[in-house]
Amino acid sequence: MSHHPYALGIVGTGHIAAVIVGRLIESGYLAADRIIVSPSKKLAAHPLGTAVAQDNTQVVREAGMVMLSVTPQRFAEAAESIRGVASTDHLFISLMAGVPTQRVAQSLGGSMRVIRAMPNLPFGLGRGVTGLFRGEHADLEDLEEVKHLFNAGGVSVEVEREVLMDAVTAVAGSGPAYFYYFVEMMMAGGIAAGLKREDAQILAAHACVGAGAMLLEKGASPAELREAVTSPGGTTQAAMNKLRECQVSEHVTEAVLAAFRRSQELGRIAAGET
Repeated sequence: MSHHPYALGIVGTGHIAAVIVGRLIESGYLAADRIIVSPSKKLAAHPLGTAVAQDNTQVVREAGMVMLSVTPQRFAEAAESIRGVASTDHLFISLMAGVPTQRVAQSLGGSMRVIRAMPNLPFGLGRGVTGLFRGEHADLEDLEEVKHLFNAGGVSVEVEREVLMDAVTAVAGSGPAYFYYFVEMMMAGGIAAGLKREDAQILAAHACVGAGAMLLEKGASPAELREAVTSPGGTTQAAMNKLRECQVSEHVTEAVLAAFRRSQELGRIAAGET
C-alpha cells in the first residue's frame, strides 16, 4: 500500500468519523497529513488538519486504507461513486450497521478486502470498544492492522460470525446512550430529593463512571459487585426492590434487542429488501 500518498481515507460524513480521526491524530497513531477525508461539513467543523478531497473518488484513489462512514441507506450511492477506483490493493473498513462484508465487497466490484467495525463514542477519549469481523477476502494481517488502529481508541473484540455484529452494535455501539439515559434518570431522582441539578449530575456521573472502573479493574461480574454494595434492608436494597417491581431488567433487555433488530433491518434496507 506504500504507493498511496495517504495511509487512511474517510468516505462519508458523521460525528463518529470525526471522533475516530481526532483520536488517531491525538494519540499519535497517524499524523494529520497521512489522512484524507471526504468533503464534509461535520468533519470540517473539527480542526483536524487532514487533507480534504474534492470527492470520494479522490479519497479511494489516494488512500491505502479506506474507512466507509456512510449510513446504510446511502451506501449504494457511495459505492457507485468509488467502484471505478476500488481495487484489491485497498483495505476497506466498514462502519455501517447491518451491512454484511460480502455485500460491501460485491458493491465495490468483487473480491475486495473488507473488515467490518462497530466502534462507539468513547473512542475519542481512548475508552472506546470496537467490535470487528474479518470479511471473506481479508487476511489475518489485515485484521491485525485494523485491530491496531482501533486499539488507539480503547479495546477491540473480534467476533467469528458476522451475524453477531448486530449484537455488538446493540450492546456497544448504542450502549453509551443507554448509560446517558440512566444517568439522566438518576439525576431526576436526585433533583426530586432536593439536590441542585449540577450537583445531581456530578454525583450520578461519577457514581456510574467509578462503578464502571471497578468492573474493569476488579474483573468481577456486575452481579458480584452489585451484591457487595447491597446491604440487606438498606437503601440500595430498597432501590433494587423498586427496580425489580418496575421490571427494569426486562425493559432494558428488550431495548437492547430492539437495537439489535433495527441493525438487522438496516442491513435489509441497504440491500433493497424492504
